Amino acid sequence: MDQQLQLPIRNAGLFSALRRFVVAAFELLAADRAEGADISFSVEEHQRVRDDRPFYEYRPLTERFVLDRLERIWALDAADDAAWTVSSDPACATFLRAGRTDSVADMGVVARQELLVPLLVAMAEASPNFELDEPALLEHYLRFERTLYATARRYVAVTPVWGVRLLYGDLELAEGATLRAVDPEWFRLEWPEAAQLDWGHDAHGGLPTVVLQLERQVEADEDEGAIDPLRAIVDVVSAVRALAGGGITAGPFALERFDWRALAPRPVPAIAARRCGQLPSRIDATVATHLPTAIRRLSAEPDGTVARALERYQFAATAHGLGALRAVFEMLVEIYATEREVGSAALRMAVVLGGALPERRAYVDAMHHAAKVIRDGTPPGPETTRTTRLLASALRATIAAGLVGELPVTSLQAYGDSLVLGERERKQLGVAAMSPEI
Repeated sequence: MDQQLQLPIRNAGLFSALRRFVVAAFELLAADRAEGADISFSVEEHQRVRDDRPFYEYRPLTERFVLDRLERIWALDAADDAAWTVSSDPACATFLRAGRTDSVADMGVVARQELLVPLLVAMAEASPNFELDEPALLEHYLRFERTLYATARRYVAVTPVWGVRLLYGDLELAEGATLRAVDPEWFRLEWPEAAQLDWGHDAHGGLPTVVLQLERQVEADEDEGAIDPLRAIVDVVSAVRALAGGGITAGPFALERFDWRALAPRPVPAIAARRCGQLPSRIDATVATHLPTAIRRLSAEPDGTVARALERYQFAATAHGLGALRAVFEMLVEIYATEREVGSAALRMAVVLGGALPERRAYVDAMHHAAKVIRDGTPPGPETTRTTRLLASALRATIAAGLVGELPVTSLQAYGDSLVLGERERKQLGVAAMSPEI
């Protein structure tokens, strides 16, 4: 017992079950040999004679001998125990299920066909006399275990993404982060637990068609509890909202798998799960080009000005009334003025974002109207709703320009003043100029 506890294996129960199966099968095969059953041989003729190889080589057909007795081997209690142990182990079951298209496959049968038979044949060919070679069995098992529990372990997380159109197929956002269009049946096979969750009315046949997949290799000494996909999910959704507008949302759950082991689903933060608009977010070629840069900048400064402004924009896009108006108004004043100077902020914002005089006038009027509504506490009406939409559009354009490097968000006061004084030409905005739908 002490020797078994010192074996360099991670799953002692699995190894013990497989060993008992091989021992019981060897006893049956050895008994047949003792009763007169013969193992046939194949004769292989070598064209060139070498010192280490004869001209004729006789090779025992051990595999055929074993396969002819599989029905009796499967009747053994040890075979049932081994098949159950393999199919009930999460890591083994996931390993055997990977790549299969038959979602209703009996994992006990799969375990017999794809693990127990190859193991038994390999051990029999190594010992045609059916005397168990313990070192060979341990070496064979450890090779399988290294595949099952790799040193650099694999971590994968996925969350459904709704309200987005991938016009050019899958999009790699960063290393290990990809927006993927998936077939619902593939998703069901790859993530069996997904079929048991309620994904909402947008699901196709109960399952999503677009997912955000996060994948990385985890070293053996890393703490799996420290891995958090939720921040990355919020960054991706927020960046898409800034660059493309529209109603992209994620969740409501994120599924995780670590070392082939499924973890409990985690709820996606509300800021990413709330609907932010009605129209789908169109990720066209322009947005797809800038999106990786935007996500990288957003994740690099999670508490910076752009991140806080984006949070306010998303709040305004999901809220109503004076709360939404106040959120975008105060953020615009903070970005475009050193103090609470509504006039200076309005003028700078107008010259930075407005390409023509009517657009600039609309921005200035909206800022002054918002200041009055907030100061007087006027009940929101249609005019307030229009003002909120326009200022939210201005805030999103400012955020998008900062994320793609078109505008210096942290020094927009000086930049705006230089435009007013004619010291520089206004920069024509690209992706940042697109209006959102909120």
